[in-house]
Amino acid sequence: MASVLASAWGVKEEVEAENSEEVRKTFKEIEGKNINLDTGEEVEILKGDVRERKGKHTLIFRYKLNI
Repeated sequence: MASVLASAWGVKEEVEAENSEEVRKTFKEIEGKNINLDTGEEVEILKGDVRERKGKHTLIFRYKLNI
């Protein structure tokens, strides 16, 4: 099975401040696990965290596409 790594910088998504702790908790729970997408593809969540900077909360995560 070949694997493709996401962008070296990871994926960034802005999250609402009131949801940041729940998003952080969810990503910590799924780190290292395989997730099946609606497209039928499978990805492994490598790591993820929510960062706060200048009042903005951003989810940054990395994944590996399992093909």
